[in-house]
Amino acid sequence: MSIVKINNKTYEVPELNFAHSKKLEQYGVPLLHLIDTDKILTIVSAFVAIVVGVTPEEADFLIEQHILGGGSIEDIYKAYVDAVSESRFLKRLIENQKKNVTKKTSKVEQTE
Repeated sequence: MSIVKINNKTYEVPELNFAHSKKLEQYGVPLLHLIDTDKILTIVSAFVAIVVGVTPEEADFLIEQHILGGGSIEDIYKAYVDAVSESRFLKRLIENQKKNVTKKTSKVEQTE
């Protein structure tokens, strides 16, 4: 299990599962953009909310304090990317999504 330091406090990062992916989606991180630097603020906010066990608004406050205290948003984002990469559930979910996209593309090509 990995750890992340947020606002001078160390937290254990859980293995991301279905419940976490649902929360990520509810907090504005769509499955197709799990790792997307264009959404880094939304992703970091959602991730901190999950890891710390707070609302996204409370997570935003922690992140702001973290940055004001000299911390880096990139460090939190890296911990998030590592958590996504290590999640057995998310790996399988992404594999299934790719298979579905491939099947749909094949069907469209066959009908043309």
